[in-house]
Amino acid sequence: MSPWTPGERVYAILGREGDVVEVFGMGTYVGEEVPPADGPDSPVGWIAEAVIEYQHENPKIQLDAGGVVWGCECWWGGEEKAKRSIGDMKVVLVNIADVRAEYRKKVAEAEAAEKAERSVE
Repeated sequence: MSPWTPGERVYAILGREGDVVEVFGMGTYVGEEVPPADGPDSPVGWIAEAVIEYQHENPKIQLDAGGVVWGCECWWGGEEKAKRSIGDMKVVLVNIADVRAEYRKKVAEAEAAEKAERSVE
């Protein structure tokens, strides 16, 4: 059971490197749902893979910038707390579709390299 109520405003953060914070931005907490295994809203990452495999509900956030980000893909919470955490660091807005595409590209490249390595053996 989530302490959040569907409809609440939240801030979604991808991560931080040095004094730069990559954010997905503001959105609306939709509720807890099982993420789809395929399609544009399918989450990425090892946690997402486990969530999908075990059909575990996960926080769903509808981003103001468009698209859906899942709790397993980001750090998220109330806007004021997020802004306090970010402080005076540089904020860079990132697109969830681009992040997913880059992740999937890297996974495909790694799988192809592994397959090529096995065929040489």
